[in-house]
This record gives sequence, structure tokens and C-alpha cells, in this order.
Amino acid sequence: MDNPNITYLLLIVGLWASVFGLYIPGTGVVEILAAIAMGAALLALAANPATNWLFAVMLGVGVLSYLLLPLYRREWARFALFGLVLQAIGGLFLFTEMLVSPVLIGVTVAISFGIYQLVLLPFHRKQTSEPVVGDNELLSGAFGYVVKPLDPVGTVNVNSELWTAYSNEHLPSGEYVQVSAKEGLRLYVVRAKHKHSPQLAEMEEAMPPDLPLQAKALREDDDSLR
Repeated sequence: MDNPNITYLLLIVGLWASVFGLYIPGTGVVEILAAIAMGAALLALAANPATNWLFAVMLGVGVLSYLLLPLYRREWARFALFGLVLQAIGGLFLFTEMLVSPVLIGVTVAISFGIYQLVLLPFHRKQTSEPVVGDNELLSGAFGYVVKPLDPVGTVNVNSELWTAYSNEHLPSGEYVQVSAKEGLRLYVVRAKHKHSPQLAEMEEAMPPDLPLQAKALREDDDSLR
């Protein structure tokens, strides 16, 4: 693929999709899009002898640092704008014998700014605030169930919201869990021990019918022992 604009766009879209996959856990569609776009971009860069890999790396670092830096260190947010500068410089000098359209670079830098300010930043503020599960109950200690298996990282449903979560043990889809701690945008969860909690009974009724119901089986086994 010799068109520098298409290669540049594939690289940018792949990086954006990768960031969305980290911020917002979902069904895996975004992650698949990121893998396809990044794979196509890397193949195009490798096949083009004019590729300047130093500036390709600079572009990637710029995009990721701008969109992810505030996620891990809130106080570093003011330095994140340097990522946009790296993105622009990396795009301008991505190839030695051809030029990515400066207009396209300007548009993608503006979109990066908009994505962070209008989408990711509000989402980040919402997730890092203390969400309430009930009237006075904080997220810590709340119950939920596994949507995407934790091995050790996956997705759980807590308070009718999807969260990226991890555990020290493998937890299959449908397993009831309890939140032990909140670390940034991720939850640390453990297998729920109180299977007869009213909260778990309500969640069992609300659980999607097509989700594997290992938790229901565990509950039935527990009942049979009583």
C-alpha cells in the first residue's frame, strides 16, 4: 500500500480503537477493529521502503500518551498535550520520500483532542468518582456477575454497568462476584461467598438468559446441601 494517507489513517484508527478498548470494555468488537487496523498499518509500513520508523514510533507514543497518560496519573494530565505535538510531528515525517497530507494530520489531531475532551475525559471522571450502588452503599463490597471470563482480567457487571475487572482466580461467565477494591478504572473482585444474599437473588433474575449460568448451578448445589 503506497498511499501515505491511507497508511497514516489505518495507524491512527488502530491506536484510537486500542485506547477505546482499554477505557470501555465491551464485546470485543473494538479490540478486533484495533487489531485489524494496526495489523494492516504495520504491514503497509513494513512494505514501504520510505517508512521512517523513528517517526512512526513517535506518532504512536504521541497518540497513546495523550489519550492514556491522564488515566494512570491524574496530575500528569497537563503534560498530555505534548502527545498531540508528537502525533503531528510523527505524521509529517512518517515517510522520507512522500508526504502525509498536512490537512489530514491537522484533522486527526483535532479529532484526538475532541475524543479525549468530549468522550474519554467525561467517562474517566464518571468512572473514577465514587459510584453508588443503592442509596448509601459504595461500590466496594457490591455484588455483580462475570460477563467476560476473568483469566485473570475480564469484564463484570456491577450496578448495571460494565467494568474491567481482575481476580486472583479464574472466574467463568455467570459467576457471582463481590467487589473487593477499585483501582483506577478496574475492579478487583473475588468469588461471592454469600449465595443467598437478596442482592444476588435480584441479579439472578436480571441476568441475561444467554449468559452461561455457572453461578445458578452453584446456588442450586448449595441449596441441595441444606
